[in-house]
Amino acid sequence: MKAFILTVLLACSCTKKSPLSKDAMGLRLSDVQMELGHLNEIDWLVGKKKEAKVSQSLVFVVDMPKVDEDDLAHLNKLKSIDSWILRLIVQRGSERQDLGSLYTLFKAKKMTRGQGGGAPTSVTIKVYYAAAYPSERFRFFHCPAFDHDKRIDKMKISGEPKSFELVVEQASPYPEKSHLVELSPSSFNGGNSLIGEYFVEIAPYDSEKKIIHSTFKRIPMYVEVISEEKISVPSCAGVHEENSY
Repeated sequence: MKAFILTVLLACSCTKKSPLSKDAMGLRLSDVQMELGHLNEIDWLVGKKKEAKVSQSLVFVVDMPKVDEDDLAHLNKLKSIDSWILRLIVQRGSERQDLGSLYTLFKAKKMTRGQGGGAPTSVTIKVYYAAAYPSERFRFFHCPAFDHDKRIDKMKISGEPKSFELVVEQASPYPEKSHLVELSPSSFNGGNSLIGEYFVEIAPYDSEKKIIHSTFKRIPMYVEVISEEKISVPSCAGVHEENSY
């Protein structure tokens, strides 16, 4: 037990943080490390007797940058940067689609019992099929909306966990709607098919003025959904529960 505690303490104490450089070249974070992990498929039992299994969504975790609190305070004081903004992009062949964005505050506005005041160390992202995305009620349908009958057959995390540099540049407005990360996973609508490559991009963000302070930087790792299979759900033939929603 003592050995385990010592290992945990050593791991915490050796956590490498990205240094903030402040010189004539401006502000920049070096050796930023962000990895993707814990990729999973969420099952959905469907049919009149829940006799078939399709995919509801996929979920994965994004590690956030590790930066010293004094450096975060400097970014806030000098540039009013108070958060990181993440943008989720899906690439399907030559088609690129922006699925939306979220942001994480350096310091939580409200702290619940047992919750620290710092920025979250990771963010959970959930990408739904269109049949399950609109509401929790849609997810309780025995027969999925929009004739959804797909199950993810093969997916993986691709790319390499390489470090990168994040430069604080000229401010520019980011008018797209972005939601604050809370305790539950952040949800996105992936459409009727989830096949594609999912990239996460990051930028320093002023959440009050809705301004980003750099171009979005793409994380070197990404999620790849390679194939889906069609699942037969005979009891749902011709049933469209969404029409009565």
